[in-house]
Formats: sequence, C-alpha cells, structure tokens
Amino acid sequence: MTLAATILPLCGACAASPGPDLHGVDQARARLQSDTGLRERAVDSALAAATFDSAWRTVGTSLEGRGVTRIDWAAVRRELAPRAARARSDVELRGVIDDMLRQLGESHFAILPAPPSPHAEGGSRDGGTLGSAGVAVRFVDRDLVVWRVDSAGAARRAGVVPGWRVERIDTFTPPAVGAADSVGLKRLGVLTGALGALRGPAGSRVQLVMRDPAGRLHDVSFARDTLRGPLARFGNLPPLPASLQFERRSLGDGRCVGLIRFEYWMPPVMPALDTAVDASRGCAGIVLDLRGNLGGVAAMMMGAAGHFLSEPKTLGTMRTRGEEMRFAANPRRVTAAGAAVEPFGGPLAIVIDGLSASTSEMFAAGLQALGRARVFGERSAGQALPAIATRLPTGDVLMHVVADFVAADGSRIEGRGTVPDERVPLLVADVLAERDAPLAAALGWIERARPARP
Repeated sequence: MTLAATILPLCGACAASPGPDLHGVDQARARLQSDTGLRERAVDSALAAATFDSAWRTVGTSLEGRGVTRIDWAAVRRELAPRAARARSDVELRGVIDDMLRQLGESHFAILPAPPSPHAEGGSRDGGTLGSAGVAVRFVDRDLVVWRVDSAGAARRAGVVPGWRVERIDTFTPPAVGAADSVGLKRLGVLTGALGALRGPAGSRVQLVMRDPAGRLHDVSFARDTLRGPLARFGNLPPLPASLQFERRSLGDGRCVGLIRFEYWMPPVMPALDTAVDASRGCAGIVLDLRGNLGGVAAMMMGAAGHFLSEPKTLGTMRTRGEEMRFAANPRRVTAAGAAVEPFGGPLAIVIDGLSASTSEMFAAGLQALGRARVFGERSAGQALPAIATRLPTGDVLMHVVADFVAADGSRIEGRGTVPDERVPLLVADVLAERDAPLAAALGWIERARPARP
C-alpha cells in the first residue's frame, strides 16, 4: 500500500523535502502541538538512540531492497546518531530523524508523531475532535490562494473569499516558490503545510491573513468547525476522513453524468464508491474528481478500476530488487447486492491537481495508460512510491518506502507526476468567480464523446 502523502497534513511535516528553503515545512512542524493536541514528551538517551537506530535500519533495508546505492547510509548514521542520543524530547528526536530522511530526496518517507492517548485532553481514538477551517488552498501560478470555501462553514461566515492570496495561516507563512517548483516536493510541502495549519481541534481558533486582488489586506479569525463525515483508521495511521460525495450533473442534452469525489483511499470509502458507480450506470459518463486526494491504500485502486474494465488489465507494477507485484484489476460483474451487471463502458474522466498524490496519481496514470480514462486538470504531485507505516520505540510511526512503482505503460510517476491529457490550469478569474474550469472541461468531453467499450 502507499500512504505517505496522506499523512503530511496531519503531522505537519514533509520530511523528504530537499533543498535549503524549508521555511514553510519547518513552520508547519512547529505547529504540531497546537494543531494535533500533542504534547512534547521527554526521552532518555537510551530510548532516543534505540529509536534512531530502528528508523535508520528500516530505511537502510528499504534502500537495499530497491537497489539504491547513491547514498552512503553508514555515513549518515555516523553523522546523526550522536545528535539523536543527545535528544531530550520526542520533538527534538523527530527533528534529527527528519534530517536523516531529507537526505533521501524521495517521497513517502516521514516521521509521524505518536497519537495522543484516547484519555488525554483533546484526544479521541475515533478522531471526533478533529476540526477544519472549511478552506481549501491551491497555487495559482506562484501564489498560494484560497481555492474553495465551505458554503456552510465558519470561514464563509467570517467573509473569506475564494481567490484571495494567502499571506499567513496562524504562524504558518507560505515560502516563495519558483517556476521550477511547479511539480515536486517543495510545492507539495507548502500545500500540505498550509493544510496542516488549517486543521486543528474542533472549536479552536484559526487566523487567516489574506490579500484580495485590489491589494487590500484582510485579517480574519474564527473557530474551526468539526470535521464532517466519518473518519477511519488503518494500521498505525491517525484517523483520516473516509467520506465520499456523489451527485448527478445534467448535460446540455439532458443526459446525466455521475460525479464522484473522495478525499482519501480508505477502505470504508469502497462501498460508497460501488454504490455511486451503480447509480451512474444509466448516465452518459462518470467523472472521478481526485483533486486534493492525497492517497491511501493502493490495493483499493484494483477494485475501483474493475468498475470500468471489460477484461483483466494491469494498472501498474510494484518493483523491488528481483521481485515485482502487479496491480491487476478484474472486471466487476456483480453489484454488492448480488445483481449481475456489466462494467461501466461509458466515457470516464479523471480530474487531478497538484494535491493528487500517491494512490490517486497511480490510479489515474494506470487507467490513462490503458486508454480507459481521459485525465483533466493539472499535473499531479509526483509522489508515487509504495510505503508502509512502522511503529518506533517511542511510539512514533515511520513511513518508509518498500518498492518502486511504474504505470501500465512502464512510465515512472515518482518525481514526474501524472500528466493530464487536457491541461486546465487554475486562473485567478475562475477562482474569484467560483468557476470550475477543469470539471467543465471534463463534462464537455463527456458530452461530445461517444460511448465506447474498454
């Protein structure tokens, strides 16, 4: 499975981000305690050393298993192990492990704080106290802007408007990005750092400092709403949203299109996805909107793809040294209720953006390479390495890569991303008018397309 990018907004760190300018990531890390309710804990030198060694050995096994030889891993330990042994708190130790992971220059390596006790103040095993500012941000050119505002949320009531440039979220100040950062870890790190700053305990206050297109400054503060929808746990991960939104859109000729959105590839989403596809069988097409979907359980993409394939296909391959595992998708010919059906054969559009990562971009690239889906929007994050979560002696969790991934056509997504068939960039004018140009392009293609069997 692959999960790393899903976790970054919750831990507030992008551990593998390369380069010297890590201002935004470091600020997001500094917000960890206030955002999650975690408290700094003391660690003795023996526990700190054992935790660092466990993380170092685990990463070393990953590098060896994938045949990565560009890094002198023993030298990394000689450099950082003494610092780890001197760490006096879990926060300080995470900083040392973060420095170790940065040297890899790959996605899906991260140190995630141990979850709070379910009996601690603000802690909940079901994540019921998690809150959201009701604001989504994206890059328009080189500016971080408010992309969407929840129509029923506190941010909308406080006067937050899509299209305003974000200058600060509490203590998080977005660092500058250049043209060369249009794809990659730095831009993703800024986005997930902002997302981490926007989230926090329900009822806690968040401050947004923004500038409108006329240059006027807006400083607003409001209480975070309770995160709506079900939350799910998987393995050693913190609770993550597991809701799915489905609606029918009407085309100009009166035909319907099924529009499906979900935030993470988590197992509880699958029954809702099955139901949404079943409800769309009589429609002219289906749009899967994976914008902002940071990933999840990679095995789920096989079951999801089976809804759209009339014969068995391979979406991609997970490779280690001398071994490989194919993500094989088989046609779904029976509904959950046991009724016989044929896989959906109409046009399938997938919409992605720079926050579509991990499983989302693997799924999009897989169906794109098979010629079964047309992809719209912006290039995805380019963070597509299968990873697992391992608990360390302190209770923290280490996300680490276990394999490489190539799409069905042999292309490697890591560092490159999934490239849309129709690139539809975000424009300030569209965001201000709350027009969804990528979705409109996908719907227009379905309206023009003739139904075709895969």
